Amino acid sequence: MDEKIEKAFAVANYMATLANQKRIILEEYNQALIYYIDGATFKITPELIGFVKATCDSPFDLILIDSNNLPVKIPNAKKFLNDIILAYRDASEKYFKKYSDIKSKRKIADIIEL
Repeated sequence: MDEKIEKAFAVANYMATLANQKRIILEEYNQALIYYIDGATFKITPELIGFVKATCDSPFDLILIDSNNLPVKIPNAKKFLNDIILAYRDASEKYFKKYSDIKSKRKIADIIEL
């Protein structure tokens, strides 16, 4: 096969592998942002964290709508806030590290090993 064609295939294969690995780590990140409490499911977002933080000191009970559109009474808003912040931070740090590792790799075998 012509050397130019072989290089083109190698680049295309590298780009496909890189895109696939990025998709995989993004999916892992999104899965790590799912938080369960008392049968409710929440997707941790900056908006959720901000809302809970803003209402945490309210004298009223914290009632949220979960990812399944079900109302949920959160028994301890401060603990809930702390838990979701820690989960968000941990997931984001892992995602950042994996993404940085992928960006630095230049060979398909190195990307796949991650």
